[in-house]
Amino acid sequence: MARAFVHSIRACAALGAFAMLSLSAPQAVTAAESTDHVAAVAQVGFADDADGFNAAQVRAGALFDYASELRHAGVALQNTHYSTGGWSTDAPAIIGVYRNQRRDTLEGVRAEGGLVQVSGHTRVVGDATWSHRPRQTTGVELILAGDLVGTRQALEEGIAYGLAGASIEQQFGHRFTGVAMAGWQPFTDGNSRALLRARMIWSLLPDQGISAQLRWRQYSSSDADVDGAYFNPDRYRTWDAVLSLRRRVSAWTLAGLAGGGQERVEDGSWQSTGVADASAAGPLSRDMRLAVNAAYSNAAGFANSPNYWYGSASINVIIPFGH
Repeated sequence: MARAFVHSIRACAALGAFAMLSLSAPQAVTAAESTDHVAAVAQVGFADDADGFNAAQVRAGALFDYASELRHAGVALQNTHYSTGGWSTDAPAIIGVYRNQRRDTLEGVRAEGGLVQVSGHTRVVGDATWSHRPRQTTGVELILAGDLVGTRQALEEGIAYGLAGASIEQQFGHRFTGVAMAGWQPFTDGNSRALLRARMIWSLLPDQGISAQLRWRQYSSSDADVDGAYFNPDRYRTWDAVLSLRRRVSAWTLAGLAGGGQERVEDGSWQSTGVADASAAGPLSRDMRLAVNAAYSNAAGFANSPNYWYGSASINVIIPFGH
C-alpha cells in the first residue's frame, strides 16, 4: 500500500471546489475581519486500508494574527504514528501554516510546510496552493506539495516525494466548467511521475449546489523498479463519474460526492472503482470553528492488491482567544 500521490489527487480537487463555488449558490461574505487575535488549533486524523496499514496523526499549534479560518498564520507540532501488524514507527514534524483567501471565491494562498523526521531521515513536507481568477469565468492555480510515502519499506528508508503542478479552470456558459491539471512528482529515491488530471463539471441544480462530474486521472513513472517500496506501475489510468454537493446551510458549509468508474494498471484490464467523500465546516459557537471530513476509495491507485480499499477521517478545531 502506498499513498504516494494523495496530494496530486487533491491538487485538481482544489480547483474543482473553486469551480463549485462559482456554479453553486453564492456564499455570504462576513463582516470585516480584524487581525489582532490568537487562536489554538487542534487536528486528529486516522487512515486505514485493506492491508491493515494504519496512520494516526495528531496536530496542535497556535495561529497568530488570526482574523478567520481563511486569514491567519501560525505554527504547529504534529506526530504521525504508522503501524501494521506488530510494526510501528513515528514521524514527528514542525509545520508552519499560512492562509489568506477571499471568502467568496477562495482566491489567494493556502500553505503549510515544515520538516518531518522518520527512521533517522529529515524530509521537507508541505502543501501550498495559490489561486487566482483573472476573469470571472477563468481560474488558475499553482501547486507545491510534498510528503512521506506511506508504506513500511518506504518509511524505513525515509522515502518522500514532492509535487509541482498547475491547474486551469474554464467556465462554459452557466452550467459547465472544465478543470485541467498537469504536474511533476519527484521522489527521493530517484523516481518521478508525470501527472495529468481533468474533470468536466455539469451544474445540475445550481441553487442546491448539486453537480455531476466526469473525472480523468493518470500518471506515468520514470523508473518502474523501486524495489517494492511502494505501488509504482509504469502507467496508471482511471476515470469516474460522481454526483457532488456543495452548499451552505445556515453558517455551515456541507460538501460531498459519491460515484464510481474504472481504472487500468499498465496494460491490464479495466477494473471497477468506487469513491465517496463527505465534509462539513462551520461554527460551534460564535468564534470556535469545527471541520470534519471522511473519505473512502477502493481504487488500486494506492496498492495493487485484490479487493483493496482505503478510508480516512479527520477532525479540525480552531479556538480563537481575545474576541
